[in-house]
Amino acid sequence: AELTADAVAQNRLEGQTRILRELVALGAGDGVPWRARQLLSYPLTDGDLVLCEHDLVVLRVDGSGYGGGFDLGVALDLDGSIKGVRVLAHVETPGFGDILNTPSAWLDSFRTGDVHAVTGATITSQAVISAVERAVQGIRPEEMCPP
Repeated sequence: AELTADAVAQNRLEGQTRILRELVALGAGDGVPWRARQLLSYPLTDGDLVLCEHDLVVLRVDGSGYGGGFDLGVALDLDGSIKGVRVLAHVETPGFGDILNTPSAWLDSFRTGDVHAVTGATITSQAVISAVERAVQGIRPEEMCPP
């Protein structure tokens, strides 16, 4: 197990970086500037990604569902509009955690605002909804992108 720990950690980081890039593409479209593309070519660790020139922020939030914890990436306009939600990691129970897998129509419903708890996965879905709401409340445009 010790021999593979570094490889597992590297694979997890690469997967999370890929997901964060996907969120930036959802929020900023193909017009992501060179500087942001360069930033995204480096592995991302803990922290948020702020692209002021596109009024876009990707925040990391966590929560705990029925079977365990999860980490989300939430792409938001600076006005708090949700551009995308993706799961960075989870240890949720198979079956209950299926709503966390990408692609997921349920995760995509955050973009339209038509999000409801999922029958059979109520605790987990409500925990995700709560985590996304915390991300929206965490938007501080004046601090993140001062004029």
